[in-house]
Parts: sequence; structure tokens; C-alpha cells
Amino acid sequence: MTALLMIATWGTQAHALSTRQSGPGFDLAAGLGMGGAPVRAGLGGQLSAGWWTGRYDEAYALGRYWWVGVTGRVDTPFDGATVAPMLEIRRGVEVLVGGLHGFVSGGPVQFVVSEGPAPALGWTARAGVAGKFRRSRFVGLTLRLEGGANVVAGKPSAVVGVLVGLSYARPASKVQR
Repeated sequence: MTALLMIATWGTQAHALSTRQSGPGFDLAAGLGMGGAPVRAGLGGQLSAGWWTGRYDEAYALGRYWWVGVTGRVDTPFDGATVAPMLEIRRGVEVLVGGLHGFVSGGPVQFVVSEGPAPALGWTARAGVAGKFRRSRFVGLTLRLEGGANVVAGKPSAVVGVLVGLSYARPASKVQR
């Protein structure tokens, strides 16, 4: 299965009727996460905005793409919150009504506590996979699984998340070759 996924998402061959397309993409999701030291569960949310480019057939139903953008994460364990604006890079494939992409992201992380001084600004790095079930030509339901680490004041802590949401992507241009 892993080999098939790698071939599908990283290959260079394209469908004969495809054209290069690109456009904006947005994601909004909410779910559960765990992290911190000691590990705590909490609720989380994600908002992503970026630009994708890839080769698709004219019906926008089959193709591979790259996506680069910003992703904001807010996680709320019971004693405060973490805010993490990150740069994210995705590589994915869309096949008719389904899609799958892998991603890496990273950026600063800030803990917001309800009492006392806030800890120092830290860094986070995350990787994961997301699946999409397209309900219309441009909108789909998503399931995102991610894991990584936060490092604040030299102390690393693991983070994991499972989020369910909506995705919007629309071609804004076709580049003729």
C-alpha cells in the first residue's frame, strides 16, 4: 500500500488529456489532540490557506499537485492553549471523488496560560497525512492525522492530532505548454 501511494503521489507521468492548473486552497478543521509534558488531551482547530499547482484533466477530477501555504493551529489543553502559525508543504493526488496528501509543516509555537507568566516562544514541526472525500467539484470533507514535536525552552514534547473538516480548492488558471 505504501509503495502504491508513493508511486501515485511522487510519479512524474501525467494523463494525456491533462493541463497544468493552479489555484487557491483553504482548509478548516476541528478535532482532538494530545501533547505537552505531561501529555494532556484537548480540543484543537486548524485553518490553512495556500496555493496549489498540478496537472489535472479538464474535469478537475484526476491529478497530482503540490500545495504551499500557511497553517494556523490552536490547541486547548485544560490549562491553557497553544497557538502555532506554520509554513506547510503538501504533495497529493486526487482521483475522482477522493484525494490523499502527505504534508510537513513547521513554525513558532506560543503557549497561552490562564495564570502566571507565559512560557517562552518555541518551535514546532509536524508531519502527517490527510484524506479528502469530494462532495462537489471544489469542496470536500477531510480527515487529517498529524504528529510531531514542540520544543519550548529546550524541552521537547510530542504532539498528535486527529481533525475533521472542510477543504476548498478551485483552479484559478491553466498554464498551456
